[in-house]
Amino acid sequence: MAGYLFLIGGDTDEQAYENLKHCIQTGVYSTYIKPPKEKNWRPEVASTFADYLGMRAGDNVYFFSKRKVYGVGTLVDIDNACKYKNFPDASEAMVYNYEDIKEDLLYDTDTGSQHNRWLCVFKPYPAFFKTGVDMDELLQSAPEKIRIIRTMQGVSFIKMDDEENKAIRDFIVYKNKDSINDETMHFPVIDDVHHRIKRKLSQKYSLKASDVMDQRATPTGILDHEMALECGVLELLMDDDSTNEVLGNWKYVSHQVIASPFKPLAYVSKMDIFGYRHISGLPVGYDSSVSDYMVIELKARKATADCVEQLLRYVEWIKQEYAYGDYSRIKAFLIAKSYDQTAIDAQKTSAVRYYTQGGRSPKTATWAELRFIKYRYDKASRKLLLEPVEL
Repeated sequence: MAGYLFLIGGDTDEQAYENLKHCIQTGVYSTYIKPPKEKNWRPEVASTFADYLGMRAGDNVYFFSKRKVYGVGTLVDIDNACKYKNFPDASEAMVYNYEDIKEDLLYDTDTGSQHNRWLCVFKPYPAFFKTGVDMDELLQSAPEKIRIIRTMQGVSFIKMDDEENKAIRDFIVYKNKDSINDETMHFPVIDDVHHRIKRKLSQKYSLKASDVMDQRATPTGILDHEMALECGVLELLMDDDSTNEVLGNWKYVSHQVIASPFKPLAYVSKMDIFGYRHISGLPVGYDSSVSDYMVIELKARKATADCVEQLLRYVEWIKQEYAYGDYSRIKAFLIAKSYDQTAIDAQKTSAVRYYTQGGRSPKTATWAELRFIKYRYDKASRKLLLEPVEL
């Protein structure tokens, strides 16, 4: 399972601790979103919206406050989802007054709750321990596995993959091994908060990528910002109830994932969408056996040769950092509104890799798994439509 590390702040240590305790006790996390200045969300806000879209029940939950990490929890479904809009029009880039929407709020913390646009719900797993783990000590516990949270800067929370999540969960549980059955060392939970949310839920609270795509769609089906396209593709990939005939099905999906050696964050490269799936048909206990990796590069308008070259750099990164040199485990997709001739030429000439598999009986293999996909947003049906490009 994946994991999320949420940042909890405060002006003082005491206030930060009270904020942490309140969040854990209510089993609800909601990011503060600054009021919009325009009729469209800023890219960083749309990215936060996409973060919520990527949540699944069963993902672990941790909190980072005043240099310490607290856990462990897990996202849970209320009705049929673990994430919701806090009020029916929360995804609209408009300014709301608290008094006008307070009757519709799922999560009401008094004046200012109108700034909590989206929320997720969670419960202890097995407990939220009162004793936090120092971040430096946590990073040193498994440096080869704990990587993504090192890049947590300028965001409210961050997502990590199965391997990193397990390393963090194991260390927190280890540090609290003497407190597992001691409830005095656990944060208590207010049982009725989730029940109050459930009583109020309806379809109008559902989190939909179309809420963001509608704001950025032209009459011809072009999304004028790539983060809107990113939201739409993420939602398609997160749908466990349908088979994605174009992109396939993936167990873990994340966006804006680091794809370069650690350096100042202003200079790092990020994959638009990254994911993997597990080997199917194995018994319980083998859930973390990864089969294939996926990377997607997005272009809201026309893709060029530069887009192909960028995607291929990500392929090389995955081959080196995740796939242990095996290109055959990597599927790459470029999704754009259209493609110019330079992109088509680059796909035919550059997007092929020849490599060797095996040790004592090596075999030469060819990788050619970069696929072009065209998108169109249908505003009437509020659906993102994908179509493979035949070259």
